[in-house]
Amino acid sequence: MRAIVTALVVLFSVGGAAMCAPDPALQNEIEALKSQIQQLTERLRELEQKVAESEAQPAPAVPATNLPQISLVANSGALFQDRKRDENRNRPELDELELAFQSYVYPSIRFDAIVALGKEHDFSAELEEAYATVIQLGNTPFGARVGRMRLPFGRVNAMHPHHLLHRDVPLPVANLLGTHGALSNGGTLNYLLPARNLFAELRVGLFELNDHTALGVPHAHAHEHGEEEDEEEHHPEDFGAQGRLLRMARLTLAPVINRDNELEFGVSGLTTRARNGDNLRLLGLDFQYRRFYGAGQRLLLAGEYLQYRRENGGTGVNRDGYYLLASYKPDRYWEYGLRYDWSKRAFLTEDEDVAGADRALSAILTYRLNEQSYLRLQWRNLKPADDDVRNELLLQLVFGFGPHSHPLESTQ
Repeated sequence: MRAIVTALVVLFSVGGAAMCAPDPALQNEIEALKSQIQQLTERLRELEQKVAESEAQPAPAVPATNLPQISLVANSGALFQDRKRDENRNRPELDELELAFQSYVYPSIRFDAIVALGKEHDFSAELEEAYATVIQLGNTPFGARVGRMRLPFGRVNAMHPHHLLHRDVPLPVANLLGTHGALSNGGTLNYLLPARNLFAELRVGLFELNDHTALGVPHAHAHEHGEEEDEEEHHPEDFGAQGRLLRMARLTLAPVINRDNELEFGVSGLTTRARNGDNLRLLGLDFQYRRFYGAGQRLLLAGEYLQYRRENGGTGVNRDGYYLLASYKPDRYWEYGLRYDWSKRAFLTEDEDVAGADRALSAILTYRLNEQSYLRLQWRNLKPADDDVRNELLLQLVFGFGPHSHPLESTQ
C-alpha cells in the first residue's frame, strides 16, 4: 500500500512541474499576437484621424476629364386630318432631334445642356436649355438652379415633348403659354419645408423673357393647328413680354400615403409686364394621382388649370383653360389614355371671342418598344372657337438612348 501511495505522489509531482513550466513556442506566439494588436490599433487611429481631416475640408471637385452622359432623342410623327387646306397634313416628318449632355461637375452640382435641332429652323442647332443645378446649398434646406431653362410653371411646361403622355400640347398650355411653352434665362431658389409625412417644396424664380415662345406669342394657337400667322392683326411688341423681368413662384405638396399611391398638388404663379405697359399675370393649379397595381401596371389621373390676365389702366381681360387626363398601363408595353381640353386664347379680343373657347377630346394609344422608345397614335376631335370642327389622327414615333430619353426624367 505504501508503495502505491509513494508512486502516486511521485507521479503528481512530476506532472505538476511539467504543467507549471512555460512553453517557449506558445509564449512567442502570444507575444506576436500582442504586437499585431498594437500595430492594428495604431493604424486604426491614423485612419480615424485622416477621416476627420477629410470631413473638415471641402470635397474635391470632379475631375474635368470625366466624360458626360450623352443622350439623343429623335421625335418624329405625322398629322392626318380631314381639313384639306392644312399643308402639313398627311406628311410624315421628323419634328426634332434633342442632344443632351449631362454630368456632375461637383458632388452637389449638376450641369445639363440640351441642344435641339427642329424642323421649324431647318434643323439648325439651337440651345434649348443649359443650366446648373445645386442640389443642396451647404447644410441648408435650400437648392438652386441657374441658366436657360423651361420655367417650372405647372406640370406640362417644364417637360420635354418626348416625355409627355400625348402627341400634342394641351390647348390651355398652347393658348396661354405658347406651343413651345415658356422658356427663358434666369434662376430659381427652392426651399424644402420641414414637414412630417409631407413633401413640401417652395420654388421662387426670376427670369428675363427673351424668347419669342414665352407666354403665348400672338397666334400661338395658329402654329399648333397648321394655320398661318397674320402679322398685321397682332404685333409681338404690343403684347409680348420679351426682354421683361418675370417673377414666379411654385409650391408643390405631396402627402405620403403608401408605396402604391402617390398624390401631388401644385400651385404656380407669375407676373410680368408687356412692352406696351400691360400687367400680365398667370395662375396655375395642377394635380396628379398615380396608383400602382403591380409590375408595370399604373393608373394616372392628372389635370391643370391656367388663368391668364392682362391689365391696363384699371381694366383687365381674363383668359383661362384646363385639361383633364386619364391614363392606364396594364403592363410595361401598352398604355391607354383619354384627355379633354377647354381653353380660351390669350391674344383674342372680346369681339373675336364671341364663339367661346377651343375644345378637344383625345384618345391615346401608346406601345413602348422599351423604356426609351415608343410608338403612339392619338385621335383628336378638335373644335376651334373660330373654325370648323375637324378630326385628326396624330402619329408619333420616338427613338432615344441615354438618361435624358428615359421616362424617369419626367414625373409621369
